[in-house]
Amino acid sequence: MSKRHYGLLADFAHPDAMLDAARAARAAGYRRIEAYSPFPVEGIEEVLEHRSNRPYWFGVVGALVGVAIGLGMQIYANLSYPLEIGGRPLIALQSFSIVTFLLMVSFATIFAVFGLLWLCRLPLLWHPLHEASAFDRATDDRFLLCIRADDPLYDQTGTALWLAERAVSVTEVPA
Repeated sequence: MSKRHYGLLADFAHPDAMLDAARAARAAGYRRIEAYSPFPVEGIEEVLEHRSNRPYWFGVVGALVGVAIGLGMQIYANLSYPLEIGGRPLIALQSFSIVTFLLMVSFATIFAVFGLLWLCRLPLLWHPLHEASAFDRATDDRFLLCIRADDPLYDQTGTALWLAERAVSVTEVPA
């Protein structure tokens, strides 16, 4: 693994060429691959295996925390200051449902949003790819595929030659 640079960035003119190169890289055994494009490319997530349900679990944990806080707060208030009115029990779960539901939804949303930001490492003020001149066109008209230097199969010369066969240009990304 090289500590001098982040990886190699291959530049493609068409999304199909990038998708084909990503499939070939995956078939060759590369695992640390990233793709950048000005619009979503259909099928790239399956090729790069970037499927994650971790934000979902942040939402589930947030919902459970919201339910616990909502029920706990109301049960505590009713047991600490008991008001026996009309034969109603002190802990009537039906009457706690509105506040509990609202806190569940609120906490699930907050946990999911902040969990997603944390997982995406946002706000990202600097990244090694920002130093590559080819990366400036990633949001305009270029499709980029990066093979990172921490990939087990990465060999700077061999990977550069392998990418050069498929891409318009290959750029080394400094660390």
